[in-house]
Amino acid sequence: MSKKILIMAGGTGGHIFPALSISNELKKRGVEVEWLGGNNSMESELVPNHSIKFHGVYTSGIRGKKIITLVKAIFLLAYGFIQTTFVFLRYRPNVVIGMGGYTSGIGGLIAKVFFVPLFIHEQNTVPGSTNKLLSKISTSCFQAFENSFDESVNAITTGNPILFKPINKKVPSKVRNLLILGGSLGAKAINETIPHISISLNIWHQTGKIHFEEVAALYKNSHHSKAKIESFIENMAEAYAWADIVICRAGAMTVSELIATKTIGILIPFPYAIDNHQTVNAEYLSKKGAGIVIKENDLSADLIDMELSRLGPEKLQEITMKLESLSALNPEVIIADYLCD
Repeated sequence: MSKKILIMAGGTGGHIFPALSISNELKKRGVEVEWLGGNNSMESELVPNHSIKFHGVYTSGIRGKKIITLVKAIFLLAYGFIQTTFVFLRYRPNVVIGMGGYTSGIGGLIAKVFFVPLFIHEQNTVPGSTNKLLSKISTSCFQAFENSFDESVNAITTGNPILFKPINKKVPSKVRNLLILGGSLGAKAINETIPHISISLNIWHQTGKIHFEEVAALYKNSHHSKAKIESFIENMAEAYAWADIVICRAGAMTVSELIATKTIGILIPFPYAIDNHQTVNAEYLSKKGAGIVIKENDLSADLIDMELSRLGPEKLQEITMKLESLSALNPEVIIADYLCD
């Protein structure tokens, strides 16, 4: 009889995409995989497309809520707790892994009640509230970056699983191709700044759905009128292979993709991220000499021009070597090994 593993992840792509990578590896090994996530959520749309049985439950965060919405959130969490209990009773998983998010928190607590081995994976340099809680009761903890958890947790550093296989490429001798990643929803400050840079480069700009028309108009009236502009990039492996430099936010998965593809990034952390985790993610690279960080308040076309002009052959080689030293080999394989043990 094959092992049954319940994956608990949801809320954002940063939780969902590495979980999908792990699930794909588990299915290759003949493991029966099912997924616990939120109703009417991103994961409820994505996960079934990967031929994984999805259990949707009601859930809500309680952090920073006003009194009326807090009461509603508590009732939803209580109902979600009951729903999740029934998922465990019906599926009877041998192992569960939580990737963060509120559903993961509920499922992790119920796993403990039913004496089911609980593993968690933290994608960011700063652990989220759910994983901080579950780290105290889990069987083992995985972390993408060193020292995310306190030493007492004895976390295993694995890196972040990504959904695509990186394409090998040579270290650029000069900056020719500039990839802009605004995220799936876009990054307004980045989108409004890059069309105004002076340096002549090939530009491929992912704007996000919300900002596409606005950014397209900015490029049309700039000397980068031949820039390739898309609201969403389907083939990220191809995009990273093309790019010499990436300008992007500093979400955990973006940072991990830069490391995995050995692509130099100029990172502009989102200043309002919870616990300022994007700034800490970006500093993880910059402190190791593996990336460049610009605060959003300092962002300007002139500053981008200056940073790009500094990237000569020796600097490009130096940063690429630093990225290579951080690269993890197949995080999803390492994690699956522990889950299947």
